[in-house]
Amino acid sequence: MAIIPHPRDIQVAVVDWFDDRFPFTRAVDEALYQRVPNFANAFYYCFGGMVFILIVFQLVTGMFLAFYYVPDGAGNPAPAYESVKFIMSDVYLGWLIRGVHFWAAQLLIIMVLLHMARVYWTGSYRAPRELNWMVGSIMLLSILLLALTGYLLPWDTKAFWATEVTIKIGGSASLIGGFIKEFLQGGPALGAGTLQRWFALHVFLLPALIVLLMFVHFRLIRAHGISEPL
Repeated sequence: MAIIPHPRDIQVAVVDWFDDRFPFTRAVDEALYQRVPNFANAFYYCFGGMVFILIVFQLVTGMFLAFYYVPDGAGNPAPAYESVKFIMSDVYLGWLIRGVHFWAAQLLIIMVLLHMARVYWTGSYRAPRELNWMVGSIMLLSILLLALTGYLLPWDTKAFWATEVTIKIGGSASLIGGFIKEFLQGGPALGAGTLQRWFALHVFLLPALIVLLMFVHFRLIRAHGISEPL
């Protein structure tokens, strides 16, 4: 008669097999059971965690929106505009997912600024944490670029002309203005090529950069610990 192993024994065996090849359990224990200093119980030390949660919201809701969004700006009305209308009216809870994506993006910028203000106020940007301050500054710039590129994706009149103004501002820079304008437009004029380029930046390049920067940010926090306020 065959002996059926208990599900818990199978679970333990799988975890042990995985741990022999990758320190999964140790990594989880280090993340979950590290002691938090008493001074970090102040509410303003939670701003960084709120930024992380909002970024996760953006990544998850963005993936759901990408299932239905069509990055095609050719024609009138364009498939991009029609796909946004379809998400809002026909996709189950599409209006909610897009609303969370939109408002979380606004709140994310506010929380990043509050978090960096807290870091500056408590002196947490000083040595040996100055590299992490630089990483955080690049993250802020990346989040602003995410907001900028995402603004065009609905491909409505407001998004079109706001992007036109943005590109003109970028093109007015000394020496490299022509390159910036050509890069942002994706062609001689704002059109379907611009939408394709901004979609690629918004969905592929910038999220990958944000995830990489978050990993580096957390590793540096782990290495140096949480800074005490001045």
